Amino acid sequence: MTLTLSTDLSVTTGPTQVEEKLEDKRQSQLNSIKKGEPKIFGVSQIVIGLLIISYSIPLLSAENTMILNFGVPWWSGLMFVISGTAAIALEKNATVKTVSVCLAVSVVAVIISTIGLILYYVDIAFNPATICHNEAIYCDTQHYATSFSIRVKLSISMVNIVQTALSSAFTAILYNQRRNFMGYAAVSERHSA
Repeated sequence: MTLTLSTDLSVTTGPTQVEEKLEDKRQSQLNSIKKGEPKIFGVSQIVIGLLIISYSIPLLSAENTMILNFGVPWWSGLMFVISGTAAIALEKNATVKTVSVCLAVSVVAVIISTIGLILYYVDIAFNPATICHNEAIYCDTQHYATSFSIRVKLSISMVNIVQTALSSAFTAILYNQRRNFMGYAAVSERHSA
């Protein structure tokens, strides 16, 4: 804090040069968040979440397996939509608290997408396609149904892999941004005391 004494003996206070530089640096950190990365990640997470939900609709006509019993496509897709919404909200209101909340939601999205991937592949391994006994004419409908179900699950798992990579990258970016914010907050608190 700087003190200025005028000729009429009034005292005014203002920020020091260090405080001004810290505020400028903090503002540049906020601007780096607002430059578009959260919105891009958020929109892509929402789209991928909706893709997973919509791709899983044909599984409702298939045999009930572990994926359907646990509702994996729906809760994983919904989590991606929530994570994307948090990322879009972060761009509109970038504070230390919103960065922390968005980071927490992104970490949960990574964990859920990893659990979802494991469940997809376990389900595929435990529910293989039935064998076609008469390939010369036609296979039974059970063979076609289980083959279709496996292909749908593989497609959803590929989209889920993309989501896992996207959420992991966004989580790393948010972690670095939060660490930078916290460093400047700690330094500015020391100088203001």
